[in-house]
Amino acid sequence: MSKKFIFTIITTLIVAIGAGIVIFYARGYTISTKERRIVGTGIITITSEPDSASVFVDGHLTTATNATISTLPSKTYTIKIAKEGFIPWERQVEVKEGLVTELKITLFPSIPTIYPLTYSGVVNPILSPDSSKLAFVVTGGKKSGVWVWTMANNQPISFARSSEPHQIAASTFADFSKATFKWSPDSKQVLASLPGNNYLLNADSLNSEPRDITPILDATLQGWDEDVKDKDVSRIETIKDSKLRKIASESALLKWSPDETKFMSFEPAVKKQPTGSTETLSGLKVYDLVDGKQYSLPEAKNHIWLPDSRHIILVDDNSISVSDFDGTNKAVLYAGKFDKGYVFPWPDSSRLVIVSSVPTPTASEPNLFGINLK
Repeated sequence: MSKKFIFTIITTLIVAIGAGIVIFYARGYTISTKERRIVGTGIITITSEPDSASVFVDGHLTTATNATISTLPSKTYTIKIAKEGFIPWERQVEVKEGLVTELKITLFPSIPTIYPLTYSGVVNPILSPDSSKLAFVVTGGKKSGVWVWTMANNQPISFARSSEPHQIAASTFADFSKATFKWSPDSKQVLASLPGNNYLLNADSLNSEPRDITPILDATLQGWDEDVKDKDVSRIETIKDSKLRKIASESALLKWSPDETKFMSFEPAVKKQPTGSTETLSGLKVYDLVDGKQYSLPEAKNHIWLPDSRHIILVDDNSISVSDFDGTNKAVLYAGKFDKGYVFPWPDSSRLVIVSSVPTPTASEPNLFGINLK
């Protein structure tokens, strides 16, 4: 046997062993000197918006987003994501052998920018069912009347634009500041109800002669209610898990996430007090239809899905907070004066719209204000 042949065999063996070791580690296995055996590991992939945030694993600075952390022994880790100028994010993350755990994180500004969106005063803003349009009444000057703002992504409101927002009814026809409003289920029409009159307004154009549907009001509202009910029934019927389907169908309050992979459900719980009286707790939970898990939410006056379906806006009397959909990482975004009945998310989750006013003689009228989330 020649030396050249022996050298070739040895080289081949070395390459084969090296390749095997690479595959061994690539598949998530490692040698534990502590346990004196081969153990499986897991992987965490972390992406964040904004990126280049610091990643701490069990308190140790490990990498920066966006990144993959591999060969992690199976256990629960404390993962913290931090970036200057943003509220830190932290969660207990379980890593399992041979599996990849994916984390998609949004960091919210620690000091959000707040700015006016309107200047002429607004009354009774109402968001369309598809969350893409905001109808409101302007009370002063030539612009008084009903306006609809189509909330296009990353485009600020401006009355100088011809289409966004646009007036759909003038106050010369009726005093719409005293009207109550309701959107049609398809977000194409707005019903303005006044004492004795009910005007159905096309949301995409100016209604120079608004149509009064008072004679057919009950039939119109009944049809709208049936459309909403049919849509809810269709959503519920798509739930494969019979237990979750029952919870959704019997819920006193049902709020679907925009991507329809989760829903919020109100399940009141009764707590008995030492005095013998009882207290009804909120019992609001999120049910994830993908992983079948349920999560309790922090208490608030109102809970609103952010359009990304991964966060929930929590509205209280004097503050607006945000949390992950599982109820963790609650953080205050805004504390101050605002009307808690009017908080609207931007369609791309980049900001919130609130109704507030500044206590000065020239800015005392309620107006729309934006709060940047990115």
